[in-house]
Amino acid sequence: MSVSQLILNYEDPKRYSRPFGPYPERLSVSMVAKCLDAALRIWDEDRAQAKSEIEIAAAMLLSDATAPHEQKRREPTGRVVRGLLPWQARKLQDFIDGSLDSKIRVKDCADQVRLSTSYFSSAFRTTFGTTVVDYIHRRRIGRAQELMLVTRHPLSQIALACGFCDQSQYCRVFRAVVGLSPMAWRRQHAVEEPDEYAGQDGIADRQQTAARKSARQCAH
Repeated sequence: MSVSQLILNYEDPKRYSRPFGPYPERLSVSMVAKCLDAALRIWDEDRAQAKSEIEIAAAMLLSDATAPHEQKRREPTGRVVRGLLPWQARKLQDFIDGSLDSKIRVKDCADQVRLSTSYFSSAFRTTFGTTVVDYIHRRRIGRAQELMLVTRHPLSQIALACGFCDQSQYCRVFRAVVGLSPMAWRRQHAVEEPDEYAGQDGIADRQQTAARKSARQCAH
């Protein structure tokens, strides 16, 4: 199996065939070294292929540097629980962030990375240091904080937009995560009047408003 095929299989484990197992746990330093060694050997004869080998090595190093590394955790029972692989952690983060406005079950998350629900919960805690439910709550609260800053939407509407059952649940989780009620936090962090729409444009306008306010204060 070529190095090029290995890097593709690392990102898409469905393409990885036996007898090497379902997927490699970590791209080893030796694989990167082989790419660079191959590039050096063929540099004068095939510059294009040499550059390709270097690009593959760079991709492997970048993937390994930017993704959460696999970790291990020993439970009180003595059982060692491995964390999620980098591709699993990335896919899971994308899935959760893209589903915050709807119900997210632990089983749905486990299915994304093809693990049993029980093993997934333990592996998730090893990687992220918290439970699946708590992680989802924190991501929902983060989205809600952004909406509170850039829109005038009422809390009840924000709660539903962020996947909470109702405003009561939203307020309860918000206080548990942030330490303040949503309204108190909104008053504390408001920059003049929040914009009427969410998204990058709303955030940019809010930042410009803050900059103008700061400039006026400096002028006086």
